[in-house]
This record gives sequence, structure tokens and C-alpha cells, in this order.
Amino acid sequence: MPALTPPRALSRALPHTSEPHRRSAWRHAALAWMLSCLGTSAWAQSSPAGEWQTIDDHSGKAVSHVVVKEVGGVLQGSITRILDPQKATLKCEACEGPLHDAPVLGLAIIQGVGTQPTEPQTWEGGRILDPKSGRNYRVRLRLKDDGQTMEVRGYIGSPYFGRTQTWHRVPAS
Repeated sequence: MPALTPPRALSRALPHTSEPHRRSAWRHAALAWMLSCLGTSAWAQSSPAGEWQTIDDHSGKAVSHVVVKEVGGVLQGSITRILDPQKATLKCEACEGPLHDAPVLGLAIIQGVGTQPTEPQTWEGGRILDPKSGRNYRVRLRLKDDGQTMEVRGYIGSPYFGRTQTWHRVPAS
């Protein structure tokens, strides 16, 4: 295997070191860079932040995409895509107050979820809106399958009284 030579900038930064020491410093810098990249991608998969495909409870078919992101120190999720073109102009007819007749596309359905896990891979403390019924529920988000699926549990009072949907992470394009 040919010897690796350090970049010129590193050679200039370490002018008083011998060639083996410069090579070692270059390897350490490359290893640190690779580890920082791995750490960033692992964090992205261990957070609910990202784009998710929602699945209909009854048909089992993909319905929409929701993007979850940190806004003002809490997690918020909005519908960014409706997969059935005939339903793209739906309005939240059952919603009350300022959300009544608001377009479902762009609707913030997850609000106020804490950014720190309450248990391993679990985030709680906010609300989720069901655009079909117009009802708000407490919410718990739990990552599964190495962050590729997320159990979204909407409930009243206790998590024992609710329902769970499984959302699938949309691969980054």
C-alpha cells in the first residue's frame, strides 16, 4: 500500500515534526472527521426530526408526509404532502376556532412535544390534531427500527386510552 502523504496545509502547520508524526497527525484528523460525520448521521436517526410518511389506520395505505422539526425549543410537525391528488385541497372542516376550514396541506398537527427524550427513544409533552375529527390529543412519539419507523400515539388522559399509528421515515433525497 502506498504511503499516505499529508495535505500541504497540514505539512505547513506541522513544520518541525518528522514525516511519520505528520502522517500520524493526518490519520488522527481523518479519523476525527469520519467519527464526527458518523455521529451526526446517528443523531439524525435517533431524533423524530425529519420527514415521515403517514399510514391510514383502515386501508394501510400511505396518506401523507409530515415534516417534524424543532421550532422554538419544541418539536412541531406539519403536513407537507398529501399523496392522493384528489384530496390535496381538503380543508379541516371538523376543526374548531381559527383552524376551521383551514387547508389540511400545511396544517401543523404536532405541537409542543419536548425535544429531550422522556424515556429512551420516546418524546412526549405535546398535542396532536386529527384533521378528520378535528380533535386534539396528547401525543407520544417513539422511534423503532433504528429510527426508521415512529409510533405516534394519540391519547386522552393516559397513554392506555388512545390509538397508535406507525409512520415511516422518508429517505433523504
